[in-house]
Amino acid sequence: MLRVHCYLLTGLALLGAAWTAQAQVVPPELSADQPIEFDAENNRMTARGNAILDHGDTRLRAEKIVFEQKDSTVKARDTVQLTSGSFRMLTDTADYDYFNRTFLTGDFRLGNDAVYVLGKEAKGDRDLIEVDDARIYVQEPDAFALNLNADKMTVENQETIAMEDVVFRIGEVPFFYLPYVEYDIQTGTPVEYTGNIGYQSDLGFYVQNAIAFRFIPELAAGLNIDGYTERGVLAGPIFDYNWDDPDLGRMWGWVDTGYIHDQGTTSELGTDVLGQPIQRDRYFIEWRHKQFALEDESLELTSSISWWSDSAVERDFREGLFEDNQEPDNFLEATYRGENWYLNAIGRLQLNDWQTIAQRLPEVRFDLVPTELFETGLYQRLDVSYATLQEKSPTGTYQELNSNRINAYYGVNYPIAATDWLTINPVAGIMATHYAVTLGSGGDYTRVLGEFGVDVDMDIVGTWDYTNEFWEIEGLRHYMQPMIQYRYIPGAQAGDTLIPPIDRTADFDTYLEPLGLANKRNIDDLYEENAIRVGVQNLLQTRHPEYGSRDLIGVDLYQEFRFSTSPAQPARYGQSAQPAQQDFSDTYLVLKFEPAYWVQFGSLLRVDPNKLNLDQVTSGVRFTDGEEWTAFFGNNYVADVPGGAVNQFLVDVRYRLDSRNLLAASWNIDADLGELTEQVYMWETMLGNSWEATFAIVHTTGSSRENGFRFQVSFSLVRI
Repeated sequence: MLRVHCYLLTGLALLGAAWTAQAQVVPPELSADQPIEFDAENNRMTARGNAILDHGDTRLRAEKIVFEQKDSTVKARDTVQLTSGSFRMLTDTADYDYFNRTFLTGDFRLGNDAVYVLGKEAKGDRDLIEVDDARIYVQEPDAFALNLNADKMTVENQETIAMEDVVFRIGEVPFFYLPYVEYDIQTGTPVEYTGNIGYQSDLGFYVQNAIAFRFIPELAAGLNIDGYTERGVLAGPIFDYNWDDPDLGRMWGWVDTGYIHDQGTTSELGTDVLGQPIQRDRYFIEWRHKQFALEDESLELTSSISWWSDSAVERDFREGLFEDNQEPDNFLEATYRGENWYLNAIGRLQLNDWQTIAQRLPEVRFDLVPTELFETGLYQRLDVSYATLQEKSPTGTYQELNSNRINAYYGVNYPIAATDWLTINPVAGIMATHYAVTLGSGGDYTRVLGEFGVDVDMDIVGTWDYTNEFWEIEGLRHYMQPMIQYRYIPGAQAGDTLIPPIDRTADFDTYLEPLGLANKRNIDDLYEENAIRVGVQNLLQTRHPEYGSRDLIGVDLYQEFRFSTSPAQPARYGQSAQPAQQDFSDTYLVLKFEPAYWVQFGSLLRVDPNKLNLDQVTSGVRFTDGEEWTAFFGNNYVADVPGGAVNQFLVDVRYRLDSRNLLAASWNIDADLGELTEQVYMWETMLGNSWEATFAIVHTTGSSRENGFRFQVSFSLVRI
């Protein structure tokens, strides 16, 4: 959008914006089909018949162009065309005072490939432009184009557009009025809209709308407004903001909300993830915020709030939001960045009464990044934190946990470059943790742990002069990075019967847990660690025909060998029972294969070597034929998921008919159920030049909620 309005402003400024920047350097050149007339008495020069005035990248064409030397003006008459960059302006009259740098036009049309403007009159200079009776099209005019009619439009400093008495239209049909609209070129369009029309068996026929108007450059505000024949009306305000303030710094974010008194049947309402009946008053509040404050932007503020009435409200009414955020986490965080240290404060909240959250009320943390100690080659690291923690059951089925904890870790390491390809890094550290509240007696408890270990890293490179025209291989380079890590933390299970287990080991992970005290987050759930982790990263590359290198094959392998293991953990405080730790961790194998631009393959394999079980295979291969079509085939198999295995396959194909039309289809197959659980068929197209439309047919089975047939048509304004 920025590019579009920059051309718009240049066009409206006419010669004031384009010529004055170069007037002292390159004089304009005038030509015409007929001989140029010189009037020495009136100090005037006239060009007629396809008269053309060129000045830099600006061309003025008219049937007649007159230079008035005595009053420093240029006048263009009859079929005037002004071209500068990618835009063209058409008018019958255009006057420019090159001494005062002001201009005046009559009725005009201005456009390029993304914006079109009509106006009765434009006047002003490069700093302030005024247009009377203006109509602005976000794209080229057509029967569906979004456009704004304003009694008066001003453009200030080629950055800000302000309009008075604004009527919003779709084609010739008005649909909204605002007394004033102001927006900055860099912050987007004056209005944003997305909408859906469709049918779903549990929702009935429905219309979903999200529309926001930009009242001022920094703020767009609007409304979610939906109607469902089976559920009722959903409504809620929405906001989008982007501020750059000398005192507050840079900040941006958005708010998305909705409320509905759900009129669905009891079976349509269903139950939440805890098995509790969903109530009829349903709502969601989403807020994301990012801010960089202070002159050097050393203070960073972040917030993420997802407050839902129940676990399925966004799944039912805002599928796009739900797909991006199925396990919402609510927190407010501030981080101050020093030269080699960070001070952080975070509050993590349990806003949703259907979730179990380890609340931080708050946690304050100081981190000294690894820093060399007095040029000795010895590096130190310091982490100190205070946390007020709380965890409570949404259903009240287990005891509430509370903890006031001070934790400090100090570690040193001494990297030794044994050779140009081998680095040995001994590590030692100590952690002290004080709990003001403990289980049982309620007294305090202090735990002190130590660790030592070593990291070994290698960088090995081999090259070969191998060529292959079919696969476009021009030389090969093999880059290999073997690594070995060892850590020993004796007696780490000390106090396990006293410590409230709030920060604990996750029930299920798709990667190896952090090794060593310095990086562990499960501070309240530690056991003696005595382990060696080995791994190797492999990358095979070839020269890119235009720049750098191209990755062909990647193979990464990781394994951990444990000499101390944690015992089985019974179910407690809402945690599921944990089996005893095995002598060997899962083996992780990550594969990447991209022999050509048109095929990409990737896979993650996780094997349990203790039982010789293949616990996870996640893979996918994509074929691409330029911009015409793509085909993706993937699978997700996970055997050790609580509640049963996951074994699914996905096929996704897309075919572009032309620049305006795309056909797509996808199929999800559940191998365990033996069912085609989801089918999606889509047609994406353009309606005119302003709207993107998607027609979709979806059929779902085997789901806990949205089973059956769904048809939907989605609309959204094109954003440049």
